Amino acid sequence: MSKNNIITVVRVSLALVLWYAVVFLYRTYIDPVFEGVLSELLRNVLATMVVPYTIGLGVFFLALSGMKKTPYVCEPQMSLGFGGMLKLFVIQTGLSFPLMIAVTVITRITGHDATGITPDELFGKLGFYIVLLLIFNPVFEELLFRKFILERLGGLGFKGAVIVSAILFAVPHCISIGPAQMFYAFAIGLVWGFVTLKTGKLWPAVILHSLANVYGSFLPMIAAKTDPAMSALFVLFTMAVMVPLTVVLMVKNRRVIAG
Repeated sequence: MSKNNIITVVRVSLALVLWYAVVFLYRTYIDPVFEGVLSELLRNVLATMVVPYTIGLGVFFLALSGMKKTPYVCEPQMSLGFGGMLKLFVIQTGLSFPLMIAVTVITRITGHDATGITPDELFGKLGFYIVLLLIFNPVFEELLFRKFILERLGGLGFKGAVIVSAILFAVPHCISIGPAQMFYAFAIGLVWGFVTLKTGKLWPAVILHSLANVYGSFLPMIAAKTDPAMSALFVLFTMAVMVPLTVVLMVKNRRVIAG
């Protein structure tokens, strides 16, 4: 990696660190001040939507002030229909789930508790989480990671830009949710970076992001809330059907995937 590319990666990483620092400091020190003053819904909206993408995003752009965009343009570009999106959904599921399950098992064996949204929390604030996980996060996280960040990593080449952007997407998930989600986020981040560069458009990554949250958050929690046996069946289906399909699709499309 050239010196300029190293500087680019370091600077983008620093900007993301500052963005996350704003989010962390607000949630740790300012949000508790509003307990009993503002409604829980308003506090959640401020902590997860407003502050990260107003103050946080402002600090992010200040850190990148004067930095040139170097978007990578694929030739020829991929066009996607329903079938192509379905294939990518299968691939992102088959790549990410085995990693998440394996790391979850390891963390539990070693005595570390998994973090994240619980079924009771999800269904207790269902409307909020539908908006957050299926609309807001897919749009604004893709803008941040697959547009603002990815378009500055073009000098790394296709593979370098996709891999580095996926790492930068995964690390905050590790800090806020845990190692299992970090590996999960890295795998799906590879797919979303790939499809963004291959199509030259952001909307496929937004849709895939929303579908990932449906399949990776809502469906498992619905299964867990309904019957513990349903959770086992859900995992079994994913491992027995989605993972083999992913292998088949990646082998058949290896030339496209290789760039």
